[in-house]
This record gives sequence, structure tokens and C-alpha cells, in this order.
Amino acid sequence: MVIIEAIESRFIFKEKLENKSFIIDSEGQSLGFTRNALGNQIILTKDLEGIEVAIEHCADGTKIFHMEKDSKGLPAMHEFRPDGTEIIYLFDAEKKLEKAVTLKINGDKLTEWYSANGEIISQEQRQNGGIVFKMDAHTGEAFIWLHNDGTIDAHGSEKHVNHLVKVFNKYLDGFEFVVND
Repeated sequence: MVIIEAIESRFIFKEKLENKSFIIDSEGQSLGFTRNALGNQIILTKDLEGIEVAIEHCADGTKIFHMEKDSKGLPAMHEFRPDGTEIIYLFDAEKKLEKAVTLKINGDKLTEWYSANGEIISQEQRQNGGIVFKMDAHTGEAFIWLHNDGTIDAHGSEKHVNHLVKVFNKYLDGFEFVVND
């Protein structure tokens, strides 16, 4: 939960930015400038639909776009790292992290869903190695690895493995496997 709270606290509209300076062009468009508590430069603007966007420029070259709302009308953050990795953070109406999608330059994709009770369920699609489904909960953990050749490995709590099978039924329907603890 500490990592989730750290991500939620990074969302720019959650903290009050001080010492903002704005410039306004001849068409009435405004552009704001400031720094956050980490010393990162922040540019405040609006996109073509008028949605507020804060662009954070980090010292390591990372750029984070903090959006007041995405296509679903909910807050979102898009992080672009210097190594080409993109991470999309999607929040609920109370600005609590619901989902994160990590896209790596090699084509790997990791999607994580966060529940209010602290469970994390993930699906990692690897270019080499198949798909890994994981669940981390206070009551145990499990993973199912669907290899490229169609074989499956499953480890962890049988209850949690069964939950993963239910959640990811479209990938795992019809497979039979033994849980290895």
C-alpha cells in the first residue's frame, strides 16, 4: 500500500502548488510555471478540449503528464521515462489509484489492478515467455504462467489461483493444471 500511496500523492492536482507564474497570449491562452516540492519544473496548461494538464519535468529526464480527467472523465497520469517506458496511472473519482499499465520499449505490457482492500491483481504479457497472471493479497499470493507453448505453471494459494482462473477466464478457460506450492 505504501507504493500506491506514493503514486497517489504524486498526482499534481492533489497538492497545492505555490508560487505559480502565468503568461497569457493574445488569444487568451494561459501557461503557468512553478516547481513542486521535489524541485521538478511544472508547466500548467489546458489541452485542446480545455482539460487542465500539468506537465512535470523531472531531473532524470522523466516527463509526467497529470490530467484533470481522461476520456472517462477521471484523473490520470502518464509517465514517460528516458528508457522509453510509459506508465499510465488511472484513478477513481476520489483520486485513488485503480489501475496502472506499464508499456516497455521491448513490447512487454504489465497491467495492475488495485482493490480498496489492498489486493493487487496483475497480467504481464511478455514478448518472450508468455503471460503471467499474479495476485498479491493479505491472505496469500498466487501466480499462473501461461507459456508460449501452451503449458501452464501455477504456484501459491489454491484459493487465489482459482480466483485468477475466474478473473482471466478468457485466457485460461479449458486448461487443467495442478497447483505447485
